Amino acid sequence: MRAITYARVSTDDQADSGAGLDAQQAAIAAAIAHRGWEVVAELVDEGRSGSTLNGRPALAEALGMLERSEADALIVAKLDRLSRSVLDFANITELARRKGWAVVALDVDVDMTTPTGELTANVTSAV
Repeated sequence: MRAITYARVSTDDQADSGAGLDAQQAAIAAAIAHRGWEVVAELVDEGRSGSTLNGRPALAEALGMLERSEADALIVAKLDRLSRSVLDFANITELARRKGWAVVALDVDVDMTTPTGELTANVTSAV
């Protein structure tokens, strides 16, 4: 499975310290190693809000790569690093379903590469 990793920190202070990014990237690296997946891109939005999908160039790049079938999954350490909006998360998971790629959010056990993870994504989107 070819994966794109995505991490985000909201403030410039977090970006400058690297603390938030280091923790996210360590969790993602451990999950990738455990699954035996290939990383095709490690993308980061530093100092970017998660309140909307707009204004996050790394996320836009990831979604574009997935659209072009350059990867099979998008993996994040925490769901709120991908989206803080229920509607945006639901739209991303629906896009993934339609286009045949997966979303994996480690903190909430969303793993659309499995039937159980698919169900969890649906439930998470609903609440």
